[in-house]
Parts: sequence; structure tokens; C-alpha cells
Amino acid sequence: MRFTRLERHAPIDFNARRVAAFARKQQRERDRYPLFAEHVAAEQHSADEELARRQRRSDRLETATRGLHARVWREKRAVYFSLPAEQRADIRTKWLAWTGPTTALYFAYIVDTVSGEAAQRAAASRAHALSIRRRVLASLPEQLEMA
Repeated sequence: MRFTRLERHAPIDFNARRVAAFARKQQRERDRYPLFAEHVAAEQHSADEELARRQRRSDRLETATRGLHARVWREKRAVYFSLPAEQRADIRTKWLAWTGPTTALYFAYIVDTVSGEAAQRAAASRAHALSIRRRVLASLPEQLEMA
């Protein structure tokens, strides 16, 4: 199966322009409350701390995204190999002809479409929405006819 690996995030480039923008942001926060400027300044953090925060957030996002793609890839490959040969051939043909990104999520789309899982989830979702709609309509008071 062809697929494109997710690239690693590059370290955040916290250059002079971004440091200056961060300093302006902090100045705007202090200017917003002129009577409490010292208090606001005491709660603000440095540019180095901001860079560390952003890098941690980027690292967590990268880890979560890579984990999601790996989980989806494993799950859908298991579904793919559990299907009959003719459905696997259909999926393989569609995947080889696919011109979009070759990531796990697009592979999952093709597998779900061919295997019928997408249609089953859609039908279950429609049935659930219908049951909610019926419960809501049943709980509404009925209008009485005025004579």
C-alpha cells in the first residue's frame, strides 16, 4: 500500500519579528488596564517561556496527530485484510488510482466506502437522530383546539 508519512514538525522559529510581536501583545494587555498595569505585568511571562509553551503545544499536537494516523492506519488495514478478495481488489484499485493525499484518513475513507461501514454508520446516525426527534416531539405540549 502506498502512503505518505507524516513529516515531523520543525522547531518553532521564534525570530526577532515574533519576539517583537509578542512584546507588543503584552504591552497592549498592560495598556488595556492602565490602573492595574503592574499587576498585569506581574502575571505575564517572558518570550522564552512563551516559546517553550508553544513548542510543548506543537509537540503534543504532533504526537496526537501521528498517534491518530497510526491508529486509523492499523484499524483500516485490519478491516481491509478481513474483507473478501473482490472487495480488497476494488479497494486496491481505487487506492492506486487515488490522486489525493495518500494518508491513513483517506485510505480509511476508501475502505469504509467499499466495505459499507460508512453507510452503516450513516444509517445508525440517522436512526439515532430520528429517535431524538421523536422524543423531543413527544415531550412538546400539544395545542388544544379553541372552540
